Amino acid sequence: MQELTQLATTEDTGDAEGKPLFRIRKTGLFLCVLCVLCGAAVVTVVSQSSTTGAIYGFTARAASAQRVLERRFLALPSPNRAREAHAFLTAEPHVAGSPRDRALAEWTRDRWREYGLQEVDITEHEVLLPYATEVTVEMGEGATAWRASLKEEPVAGDPSTAVDVGLPYHAYSASGDVTAPVVYAGSGSPADYDWLAARGITVSGKIALVRYSVPYSYRGYKVLTAQQRGAAGILIYSDPADDGSGKGRTYPRGPWGPDSHIQRGAIAYTFTVPGDPLTPGWPSLPGARRIAARDAASLPRIVSAPLSAKDARVILEALQGMQAPAEWQGGLPLTYRVGGGETIVHMRVRMDDAVRPIWTVTGKIAGTAHPDDLVIVGNHRDAWVFGGVDPASGSASLMELARSLGALARRGVRPKRTIVFASWDAEEFALTSSTEWGEQHERELSSRAVAYLNVDSSTSGTSFNAAAVPSLNRLVTEAAAAVIDPDTGKPIAFTARGGADLVNNRIGTGSDYTVFLNFLGVPIVDMSFSGPYGVYHSVYDTHAWVKMFGDPGFRYHVAMARLWGVMALRLANADVLPIDYRPYAARVREFAAELQTSLPSGARVALQPVREAADRFADAADTINARIDAILAADSVPPETLTRINTALMAAERAMLASDGLPGRPWYRHLIYAPKPTYAPELLPGVAEAIVADDPDRTADEIARLAAALDRAAAILRSSGQ
Repeated sequence: MQELTQLATTEDTGDAEGKPLFRIRKTGLFLCVLCVLCGAAVVTVVSQSSTTGAIYGFTARAASAQRVLERRFLALPSPNRAREAHAFLTAEPHVAGSPRDRALAEWTRDRWREYGLQEVDITEHEVLLPYATEVTVEMGEGATAWRASLKEEPVAGDPSTAVDVGLPYHAYSASGDVTAPVVYAGSGSPADYDWLAARGITVSGKIALVRYSVPYSYRGYKVLTAQQRGAAGILIYSDPADDGSGKGRTYPRGPWGPDSHIQRGAIAYTFTVPGDPLTPGWPSLPGARRIAARDAASLPRIVSAPLSAKDARVILEALQGMQAPAEWQGGLPLTYRVGGGETIVHMRVRMDDAVRPIWTVTGKIAGTAHPDDLVIVGNHRDAWVFGGVDPASGSASLMELARSLGALARRGVRPKRTIVFASWDAEEFALTSSTEWGEQHERELSSRAVAYLNVDSSTSGTSFNAAAVPSLNRLVTEAAAAVIDPDTGKPIAFTARGGADLVNNRIGTGSDYTVFLNFLGVPIVDMSFSGPYGVYHSVYDTHAWVKMFGDPGFRYHVAMARLWGVMALRLANADVLPIDYRPYAARVREFAAELQTSLPSGARVALQPVREAADRFADAADTINARIDAILAADSVPPETLTRINTALMAAERAMLASDGLPGRPWYRHLIYAPKPTYAPELLPGVAEAIVADDPDRTADEIARLAAALDRAAAILRSSGQ
């Protein structure tokens, strides 16, 4: 093994002041890494197995060179640098479209240029981005009048929480003025409204009061469900049982939300179509055609507002009527009742419905051998307030990734394929800038994008989570075996769930990977380190919260930058793209078996065409993998052979798309993956939704369409694997 001291130069490993952060020496079967961080010596032991041996997609010779490159890269990300970037990113509120958001876009652009990235630029899109001008929730008159404070109380030791951050609101709420009785409807699920209806309680014409969690469900789905049940308005609050004192100590003594914390957020129906509601399916560039708001499928039709538990308690205490079921009882010191007629609340919401500019920052490190092939890494920049975890933890990791790979590029160490960096905007509204950018570059991305690696909130704790299409399972697992967990000193793959369970292949929506997978058919990975986190989208999600609870020392910010970088470098440098479709075929069989149980007993054989197509897809995956194994063993392969196989590996995912999309939501084109309205995954969505609709003809059509897509993918793999 090469002495690591030959790689760990002061130039490579210096901190902001140029002082060495790493001294590395070889010690028998292990590598001992002495990290000098913040004046304290920390010893991390790295297993030799994580720095030698085969890497899927690489010949033996190329794998050896890749290991050397990765050791050099892994020494570069710095906790001090991550901390500095995070402090700057969270210094002020920066909601999408605001002056601070624009300033951070320019700061990101300027830093990336300093780091050595190429073609760094800001793309502007003009999108529907409504801000609230008024949000009022009040009850009673005269001496008994009460008005919701809609304020979050400052906490000791965190001056950010004392800043006036403006009105909390739900983006894309309808504007309106409603005075109506309140009904407490639990979590606001269809089953909850069914429970009420069975007892003669309706929300039609009333205001529904519902909780954010139990279990987590996208707030937009809660609004849609209330709208479908005829509610005139909806209030969504954070109950202490879900993310506050019922979970443990609250901020600043613990990581959970104080009773006054308010979860802001968008309520657009992005499960129907994400992005700018007025330009569904095409980019919102200046001068773009726009539909009328009344025709926008993703816009709610009722008024909605967020509440804290502190404000919601006043309404809950006033409710009479029957006692709510046990599972609806929350963490406030009261008996939860459903109400229904006696407690009248006045809601008034005014949104400005403005079209505003947002700013996507992109840059690249151009590839040396295949510059047209694109490995894309991205994180969103906009935040509801300060964004300590969401998204600044991911943004700080992205900055360290860009700085570290840029440092290598400046020294002439560039990848074979181009790595594209993206700082998205308005993710918090409707996954907006990533969607608009993806629609804008649809042709190029559909043909040349290798994969998209997404990190939203990189760090709220130490538990590693990864979601990916099954073809990237092996990439994620091998990369996680090459990066050390800061707490345990062992590879992340060994301290996470391990094995095949390391990667979740059940993919819904909720972050910027959506346009890549569901619209463009690009393989995706979405990653985070998670932990107890009760201050989501509130004023308490700050730099101080992250320093105290999310990632003291900013070590997991760096672990994410390292893992992200190893994945990107392997995708960019592999001889054969590390895309393995054998797990994909197995997952399709699994998803089909689950759907089988949803069919009426007399239609048990209806899914046979899908199972048979999945078998043919599996055979094709075996064929191309056998060819890949032979190529990698040969260690010398004609470039045209590699090009043919790599083109097929990219194209097979695209074959899972249907050009006309899913019935009722054509923007979603993928026939294996789509979101449910809850953000949870809808697996084999065309077939699944036809079964739910109890439409035999549509079900048969969707089964045939899915089988045809699997056969298209199989044909692509088989033809290139001969």
